[in-house]
Amino acid sequence: MEEDRRKKATIKDIAREAGVSPAAVSLILNDRPCRITEEKKQRVREVARQKNYVVNQAAKCLATRRSDMLALILPDIENTFFSSLAKQIENRCRREGYSLIVAGSDDRKENDRKLLRVLESRGVDGIFLILSNEFLECRAEFLKELKLLTMPYIMIDRTFPDADCCRVSFDHEQGGYLAAKYLLEQGHRKIGCVYRDDKAGSGKSRLDGYVRALREFGVRVQRKYLKEGDYRMESGYLAAQALLETDATAAFVCNDMMTLGFLRRLYEKKLQIPADYSIVSYDDSLQNYLFGVELTTVVQEIGTLADEACRLMFCRLRGEPVGSEVILPPQLRIRGSVRAEKPARKPG
Repeated sequence: MEEDRRKKATIKDIAREAGVSPAAVSLILNDRPCRITEEKKQRVREVARQKNYVVNQAAKCLATRRSDMLALILPDIENTFFSSLAKQIENRCRREGYSLIVAGSDDRKENDRKLLRVLESRGVDGIFLILSNEFLECRAEFLKELKLLTMPYIMIDRTFPDADCCRVSFDHEQGGYLAAKYLLEQGHRKIGCVYRDDKAGSGKSRLDGYVRALREFGVRVQRKYLKEGDYRMESGYLAAQALLETDATAAFVCNDMMTLGFLRRLYEKKLQIPADYSIVSYDDSLQNYLFGVELTTVVQEIGTLADEACRLMFCRLRGEPVGSEVILPPQLRIRGSVRAEKPARKPG
């Protein structure tokens, strides 16, 4: 008996016990149409369950030319924005009958390139792709890589306007504009900006929004207030250290991970938010993890981003017509991390 339990069941074993042909068992267990009564189908499934039979996915893939697997390549799994997005996409894929493989590139273009090749060789049905910043800086090289792909792919968050594929992202320039405009409206004029210099990606767009707001208010953009980071905590910490050596009264920090590093440096200096320093962050992925700080932030609704990315993917998989680009509007969520600054007196 123990030996029978350890022995791997076959389709023929199930067919013999259920009283149907092996071909019928294969059709039933792979959810394919067949002229078998519902009672017989239930009997086949029950026998398969009793024998712990597992469908051979490799064989199923060969027969159906689909794996029911999708993949998500993202730059940094430790980034709370990307990990939350991965969870949302996975939930939506599961509801559609797909499994999701999540792979991290560590923000390196060489890893992006290898993952694209590996996932294609594994036979995934489609790929959600959030580019590494290294690839963002090598547009022509990346577009060449995309042309080699043979399955549907959707670019998310970090996109190229001239990429010949479906893309979904937020209006990053508008997000940067909303953040800086709010600080200006609260009377701040000496505003730092911690940004990612990715040449043509979300970081550059958020910086452009910051610059647009300052110019709209007649405030000169000063290099001493601009601090480059890499979307990771340590760079936010170093940026805070540098900005505290200036007379800046506030900072727009272009993503939540850098904000965490920025906050750590402020706490070390025993500076209170917003009494001593005002901050506007970006992403809104930290609110459930911070205590004592209510961050005013530019919100990118992760659920909406996941919805649109999955809608585009499932339309592509079904062969339905679909637009090439979706740009979502960001929102400013005002909480308690910005203090109104008294405007400077005019001379005379």
